[in-house]
Amino acid sequence: MKRAFVFLVVAPVSVFVMVLLSCVAIFGGKSADLATLCAVVLAVVTLPASVIAGLADGYLSVLPISLRAYLTAMVGAAIATGEALVLFSSLLPPSIVLTLAIGGAVLMGACSLLSHDYGGRHRHSLEPVSA
Repeated sequence: MKRAFVFLVVAPVSVFVMVLLSCVAIFGGKSADLATLCAVVLAVVTLPASVIAGLADGYLSVLPISLRAYLTAMVGAAIATGEALVLFSSLLPPSIVLTLAIGGAVLMGACSLLSHDYGGRHRHSLEPVSA
């Protein structure tokens, strides 16, 4: 349940807040409507990427967190790049596609770290063979 909440709620909300604050800081308060529109579009586009990365993170839960966070970040970068190329095709310059890939990697890696159970119990990726 914690993984679903982090990937499906925290990720899009954090994208919305960061894009809104960045656009307001860049464009000023007079174009807050444009900033809100950009933030909503990117938050909606983030949701399918969060679902796929959350499923990948759940599947990789047998790995240690140090490896799982990097792999989930790579999945997030690949999904963000794929979405940008499919949705916007040739409209975006490569610098923006690279920025979206980096943002997707950072966001999904952070979600993987936030959804990890740090309860103190150590799980081994491979169980010892009992005789």
